[in-house]
Formats: sequence, C-alpha cells, structure tokens
Amino acid sequence: MLISVFSLTSFAEKPPRLVDGAYLLTDAEAERVTALLDRISVDNDFDVVIVTVSDTGFEDIVDFADDYYDYNGYGMGSNFDGVLLLISMEERDWYISTCGFGLTAFTESGIQYIGEAITEDLSFGLYEDAFTDFANLCESFVVQARTGDPYEFKEPYGVFSSLILSLIVGFVVAFIAVSSMKSKLNGAVRQRAAENYVRRDSMELTVCRDSFLYRNVVRTAKQSSNSSSGSHRSSSGRSHGGGGGKF
Repeated sequence: MLISVFSLTSFAEKPPRLVDGAYLLTDAEAERVTALLDRISVDNDFDVVIVTVSDTGFEDIVDFADDYYDYNGYGMGSNFDGVLLLISMEERDWYISTCGFGLTAFTESGIQYIGEAITEDLSFGLYEDAFTDFANLCESFVVQARTGDPYEFKEPYGVFSSLILSLIVGFVVAFIAVSSMKSKLNGAVRQRAAENYVRRDSMELTVCRDSFLYRNVVRTAKQSSNSSSGSHRSSSGRSHGGGGGKF
C-alpha cells in the first residue's frame, strides 16, 4: 500500500505532458494525446511534451519554449532528457526544444523532418493528427539514437540515381541537337590560319603598344570556419537544441 501511495504521489507531481492553452483539442482528443505522450515518455524514460499557447507575449518563441520546459519540471533523469513542441497561434509558429539526450536524438535535419511531417495537418487544423505524428516520430528518434546513429533526414527518393538519369537524358538530347546542327554545316572547311578571312591591304597598323588603364580590387571578408551545433543555453543555464517554422 505504501508503494502504491508513493507511486500515485510521484505521478501526481509530474506536470502534464499536454498543455493545451490555445484550446485546439476537444476533451476526448486531449485525453488520447495525453495518454500517448505519457505512454511514450514512461516507456522510453524521455519526456515528450506538447504545449499550445495563443501567443508568447513579448518573449521570443525559442526562449519561451526553453523556459517553459525548464521551469515547469520537465525532463527525465539527471540530464532532464526530453523534447517539447510549442505551438503559438498568434503568428502560427511551431518550435521544438530539446534537452539532455534530446540534443543527441534530434539533429537539426531531424527536427526539420518532423516539422515537415506535422505542418500540413497543423495548417488544416488537424491538431490531434499532428500531435500524434509528433509523438510517434519522437519515440522513433529516441529509440534509433539509443540503438544506433541519430536519425538524419533523407530524401524520399534516390538523389544519386536521379542525378545520373538526368545527366544521361541531357547528354542524349544535346547530342541529337548538336548532330542535327552539325549536319547543316557541310560547307565549312577547316583552315590552318585566319589570313583567308582578312581582306588584303584593308588594314595597316602604324603604332602598336600596350597601355595599363586601371586596377579594380574587391576584398571580401573570409567566412569563419567555426561550425554551430545549434545548441544554446536557456535562462536557467541548461543546454537546449531546437528548431522551428510556421504553418
């Protein structure tokens, strides 16, 4: 009984993983999304959180998402592992904030992949579908990162094979076009020099010299070679990653 009471108390102290401040979901939809977020978070020991707001006030969406995650008690383990999806309806922005193991599991390309996967549903007001896809993708990313390499965005088609095919088609079309033009130039005869194209005694050079006119030098600042991982520190001092866009 003591163990059961302690478990219930701990669960109650955990902040809700769905905070629908913009009222985008019905009660039934909110229950289903919450159950999915709780199941994925517990199974993977990794918080998956969704927050919707009407606006972020005067705060930047990046700072708002990071601070909301930090100051509301989200994150699993000592590194506060987790990810938060923030939806701001004022400017129709979405932003994904990652923390702890989330910085490893969610690369910049991975975050953009998730954004592209949910943007269409968000645009059409299919919020439950968008949130369900987000949660399921997050689970796939975390599992992939723990069992192998972090997920990287890949084109849905073979870029290399498409490039080779395009080059072959272009070469064939160009060869046919040039061959057709070449066949019409039967009267052209190769010449060893250009004297046949100059009319005799039509031009006489009396003075010949090279004159330097001016010099034009353009200097461009060299770009720094330092690369950015996309991580930054929030006001609480924790490291966060993330990315976002509009819908």
